[in-house]
Amino acid sequence: GDIPNYFPNSFNGHVTCPKSAESRFTVSGDVARHEQPDDCFEQPRIFYRKVLNEQERTRMIENIFSTMKDCLPRIQDRAIQNFGKVDADFGNRLRKMIDNYNSQKQVRAHI
Repeated sequence: GDIPNYFPNSFNGHVTCPKSAESRFTVSGDVARHEQPDDCFEQPRIFYRKVLNEQERTRMIENIFSTMKDCLPRIQDRAIQNFGKVDADFGNRLRKMIDNYNSQKQVRAHI
């Protein structure tokens, strides 16, 4: 269909299934859960800052822009917020491209 098949999503489509709760099972030996810091941005931050050179960063941002330029503005905003959490420069550069595109789109609409 036309709606996302993952949850959470921006379109309030699917929800988590209560039947999908973790099941119990027997093991021998020690089992433990370890808390992970709630930072989904550390690895992409290292990739952006330390792995990519400036030309690669620019190409990546241009590629991301090309896939999100025609998304709904609220989707663009949420994506840019997430990219900005990876690196402020990343988010700012993407924001500038999106804002420029959106303003040009409005100008073209009036022609």
